[in-house]
Amino acid sequence: MANNEHPDEDKYEHVDLTIDQWEQVIEKAKNSEKSALHMYILRSWANQQSVSNASICAFREIVVEDVSDRSSGSTAIGTISRFVRDVSGNLKATCYEWNTIKGEWTLGTYQTFSLRMALGASRKPSGGEGIK
Repeated sequence: MANNEHPDEDKYEHVDLTIDQWEQVIEKAKNSEKSALHMYILRSWANQQSVSNASICAFREIVVEDVSDRSSGSTAIGTISRFVRDVSGNLKATCYEWNTIKGEWTLGTYQTFSLRMALGASRKPSGGEGIK
């Protein structure tokens, strides 16, 4: 293992997607076999900058029995990551940060702005004072 916090850290590179790239990710999500789930994840990121493993499980009608089992959520996020890699051309691309304590995948502020606009929404929601 290199001098990384996580043994697989060198397999990922954070990318900031443009509005056009997010539109392509959205199109891939809409055309995927599990489009409702993938669009739920993208809308969760657009609405609150995060989506948790528990909320993905709830969408899938699963009641979590073991919080350390993140396989249900990570499978869905993995599909979106594949879309991100396809549109960015970067085989290591990832658009999120993993919060291991909360068990959620989060987007940064500017990623969220671009995603919201790609979904046809305003850059930030009304009442978002203090958000530049």
